[in-house]
Amino acid sequence: MKRATPGAGRFSLADAPCVVDIINLSSSADTLLRERVLAMRARGIDNHIVCMPGPYVRPLREAGIPVATADFPRGYNPVKLLVSLFQTVNYLRHVKADLVHTHCSVPGVVGRLAAKLVGVPVIMHTVHGFHFHDGGQGFSHSLAIAVERFVGRFTEIMLSQNRADIEQAVRYGIVRRERLVYIGNGIDVHRFPVAPTRMGTERSPVITCVARMEPVKNHGMLLEAAKLLKDSGATFELWLIGGGGGRAELEARCAEWGLSENVRFLGYRDDIPMLLSRSDIGTLTSLKEGIPRAALEAMVVGLPVVATRVNGTREVVRDGDTGFLVEVGDVKGLANAFERLLVNPALRARMGERGRRVVLAEYDEADIVSNLERVYRDVLSRRGIVAPAPAAMSREVSA
Repeated sequence: MKRATPGAGRFSLADAPCVVDIINLSSSADTLLRERVLAMRARGIDNHIVCMPGPYVRPLREAGIPVATADFPRGYNPVKLLVSLFQTVNYLRHVKADLVHTHCSVPGVVGRLAAKLVGVPVIMHTVHGFHFHDGGQGFSHSLAIAVERFVGRFTEIMLSQNRADIEQAVRYGIVRRERLVYIGNGIDVHRFPVAPTRMGTERSPVITCVARMEPVKNHGMLLEAAKLLKDSGATFELWLIGGGGGRAELEARCAEWGLSENVRFLGYRDDIPMLLSRSDIGTLTSLKEGIPRAALEAMVVGLPVVATRVNGTREVVRDGDTGFLVEVGDVKGLANAFERLLVNPALRARMGERGRRVVLAEYDEADIVSNLERVYRDVLSRRGIVAPAPAAMSREVSA
């Protein structure tokens, strides 16, 4: 019989169905899953997390979330893939999982395969942007599609954060349309204070990018645009927030291009709401996204966002209304968009206010959690697995 983790909440989860989220980084588990999982546990679902070892495992456990670790590789190392598969299989057997919900590319494949091997009744996956893209070619492109089609065969429900990925999944034969569900994405809008409108010139305007320093986030394009801005005489600071293995290379590039006085590397931070409230423009130059929380967080603070026109991001940032979109690789267009906003505080304020209204109306995490809970309960009930409503649960936490 399943037991609740001490401190997990005021309700007993002894008879609740076990849902296991599987994701890559512990920081991603903290950012993307923490509040949602706590909400599910409070609503009568025994929600666990499996992620890579990292600094956020302990805080997640201290918050009352059962967290196990698996050594998911960041690439396609076959030995490490097998090791992580074995670890995940063992954990799913141990907790007797009723539903496995995977996220991201590698954990999405390993987690779904492990769930299939164990015989987990329900297997789900959320697309955070496919590893392939329209127009791609070559072996890696074909392999990514083949792998997604294989694990898609035993994915009962595939959730999409944006509508473009639904069409892509159908177009490439990943899963049938009737197994695709648009779930969206959202943030806790109440965590983010509105940034004050700055009309004066008492300090340099701040452009802020919150993103892991990895190739998919495409920081190189952002630094190239920063160099164009500096060469044109623009006054600005660029704050780069996030961890990742690419920081040393980016710092070296800044030094080579004379950007060290303009670009600040702030590392992984827990005070992002405060940092955004001190910023003037948000930016994201990713090669792919699901629905980018970084853009939502900048917008809800009241910042205009300049971003690349990719799936997910283009559904959030409305070009010319809440910010500007440019094509991937259009460095000059990116620099021009920044320059328009840097010299026009009134335009920044107008776009920022529109963006805040969009997020409040369409991307409140509370709505996403309620929708996801409904999906969980519906799909579990079809397997004869009923999650008790919180009001019907015992108020004593099992030890």
